[in-house]
Amino acid sequence: MRILCLIPVRGGSKGLPRKNALEIYKGKSLLEWTIIQANKAFPHEDIIVSTEDNELSNIAKSVNAIVLDRPANLAQDDTTTAAVVENILQHLDPDKKIYDAICILQVTSALRKNEDILESIKMISSKKYDSVISCFKLNNIHPAKQYTINKVKGVPVAESILTESHPLQQKHANRHQRSKIYQRNGAIFLVTQDHFTKTGLMWGGCIGIVEMPFERSIDIDTKDELDQARQYLEQNL
Repeated sequence: MRILCLIPVRGGSKGLPRKNALEIYKGKSLLEWTIIQANKAFPHEDIIVSTEDNELSNIAKSVNAIVLDRPANLAQDDTTTAAVVENILQHLDPDKKIYDAICILQVTSALRKNEDILESIKMISSKKYDSVISCFKLNNIHPAKQYTINKVKGVPVAESILTESHPLQQKHANRHQRSKIYQRNGAIFLVTQDHFTKTGLMWGGCIGIVEMPFERSIDIDTKDELDQARQYLEQNL
C-alpha cells in the first residue's frame, strides 16, 4: 500500500509563538521530531512538509523531508487541513498522485509512538476502514453527565450533549453496559485516497480507532503543555 505522509506546519501561533520550531527533546524541534517519527514509520514513502515559513522549511530540509511552499492564504488560523491536502495533491508530479492512503501527522502531537502509527497503517491496509484516527478514551464519564453551556434568550443554560435519539440516552445503563467514549487527539489521521477524493474529509466513513493513553494525547498549544510533553519524553525515553 502506497501512503503519502503529510506534515502541515505554520510559522504563526497565537498560544505559543513559534512553537513548531521550539525544542521538544535533546535539541530537536517539534517539527524535526515529527519528521523523525515519520521517517521511522514510512521509510519507503514520500514525506512532505507543507509550510509558508522559511525557518520551518529549512528545518524540514535539514532532515531530508520534501518541502512544498504553502501560499499565505492557506496559512491562516481558519485554514482547514483538507484544504492544505488538496493544495499538496495539486502540486505533486502526475506520476506521484496515485496513493492508496494519506496520513497526516500533526507537529503538536509529539508523544505519538512508532507503534501507534504502525497500528494505523495495519488497520487501513486491512481495507476494512475508510479512515483511521488516534483517540484517547474518556474514562468513566457517562455522556449523561456531560453538558455544554448555550445561551437561550441571552441566558447561559447548561444543556446535555445527548439528543433524544442518541443510543446512549439510557437513564439506567450501568458502567458495563455503556459503550466506551473516545475523543480525537490529533496525533494521527489516515484516510484512503478514495474516501478523501469523494468527501474532501480526513476522516469519516467506516472509522478505525488507534487508542492512545491520555498522558500521550497532549496537543501542544501553551508553554505548560510543551513542558508537560518535554517532561514525559525525558522520563520515558
